[in-house]
Amino acid sequence: MLKKPPRVRDNNGALQVRLRLDGRDHFINRLGRWDDPVAQARAQAICAEIWRDAQQGDLDLSLNRYRPLVEGRDQDLLDALRSLAEEKRQARVTHAYRVLKRFGLPLRTRAEVDRLLAWMKAEGLGVYLSLAIIGN
Repeated sequence: MLKKPPRVRDNNGALQVRLRLDGRDHFINRLGRWDDPVAQARAQAICAEIWRDAQQGDLDLSLNRYRPLVEGRDQDLLDALRSLAEEKRQARVTHAYRVLKRFGLPLRTRAEVDRLLAWMKAEGLGVYLSLAIIGN
């Protein structure tokens, strides 16, 4: 459980979010430089989001929802789908990987998934893609 709000700290000139969860320290890194006001604001927003989710009972204990994306993409999801496509060699898995790669935006929250579904509809793609991902 989170007793105190997370805080932004200076880690040798790099921004870092620190939080104490169930008696252990956890950190979110790669947020930018300590002297960058935009990065500071982003880090404060991450702290606020974590604290809000903790108060609402919706905290992602893996903290993955709050970590910054690499090049604007959720690398873990794309890498996992690519590996699954190579392993299974099923057309629907390969198609799901290619569509999500083309979509190019993160999928961490319900709103982002809704945005994907709206984009798929606009592209003329069916909802079967989401079923293909869930089914594997």
